[in-house]
Amino acid sequence: MGRADWKIANPAGGAGAASAEERANRFILLLLGLQRLSYLIPTVFSIASTEFHNGALNAALVAVTVGWNMFLVVQVRRRGWFPAPLVWIDVLWTATLIFAVTANLPSEAEYDSLNWSGRLGQAAAALAGAAFERLGSAVAAVLVLLTAHTVSIALQASDAGELPAKLAGCLNGIIWFAVIIRFARRYLRKQGRRLDELTAAQVVADSHRAAQQARLAHHRALHDTVLTTLVAVSRGGLDHRTEQVRDRCARDAEYIRQLLQADTPTVGTLAEKLNEVISGARELGLYVHVRVEPVDGLDPDVVQAFGGAAREALNNVHKHAGTEVAWLTATRVDGVVVVRIVDRGCGFEPGSVRPGQGLAGSIRDRMADVAGAARITSEPGDGTCVELTWPA
Repeated sequence: MGRADWKIANPAGGAGAASAEERANRFILLLLGLQRLSYLIPTVFSIASTEFHNGALNAALVAVTVGWNMFLVVQVRRRGWFPAPLVWIDVLWTATLIFAVTANLPSEAEYDSLNWSGRLGQAAAALAGAAFERLGSAVAAVLVLLTAHTVSIALQASDAGELPAKLAGCLNGIIWFAVIIRFARRYLRKQGRRLDELTAAQVVADSHRAAQQARLAHHRALHDTVLTTLVAVSRGGLDHRTEQVRDRCARDAEYIRQLLQADTPTVGTLAEKLNEVISGARELGLYVHVRVEPVDGLDPDVVQAFGGAAREALNNVHKHAGTEVAWLTATRVDGVVVVRIVDRGCGFEPGSVRPGQGLAGSIRDRMADVAGAARITSEPGDGTCVELTWPA
């Protein structure tokens, strides 16, 4: 049995966080440790008993047993799991104890609470059932313990009629401890591996989702800034030779540079973000009437969503409404932040217009990403109202 049989494997490699399989093994280690501790405590107290034929021999056996278990704990802490050779030593030592302790007791006490070797036999069987990967090794170890119990009890039995009952009780405990612990370990390890696979799949999905969100953010940024400026210049709405337009282009270029370099643009308050948006709209030639009340305590993502959606709404006024005047208000009512962008332009029939990147991507989806909402109402000849709310 090689090193891989007793060393807990880290499927990710290296010294990373414990895998689910490792945590399952640690749980089994805890169960086995508590079981042994519960058996060793009364074993130590047996030193004070006067019923043993040789009290010094019993004390020596107890001392060696406690020392052996301490050594086993140290090795498991160092290696992470039970080395197969040490498991066999534990089984053989326990079999020796079964003979020695039983022979050191009067025949009437061979299987009462003083015979602490019986409890350690159950602990050794549980350890073998859990530690051995191969079923054959576990069965062989349990057979050694069963044989030791059978022979020791048969040799000491004073009444042959009581022998079957004593053997049945003793052997039943050994077998079932081994079976239950082995089943528990295999089940927990199987579930652990399945959990690791699900976690790995979730990490991949999260990575893909993050990449998609990054692409969408870049798309929106290009749509709301550079594309809007270029469209305005190409349509003749802006004179690219003016200082104002050059400043706008420089800001757009700096914003895109920050996105490409993964720098997080500085986000201030909602009022500051909306004033920035309004300044950009005025550079396009749009006159915006403003009434913004102080709204503090918003997360940067929420402020960015309001700013991006408001920018696109004003861009749509400039490009499609047939007017150069708009109204923007921002307030908080009963805990809900509301930003409205209104124009008195040509309007449109919402049902007859296919939603594009501006309506769906830069307004509705942007607000939905932060658990907000956007409602767009319009009628031909009666202007348009874009209402942004958070929370939805």
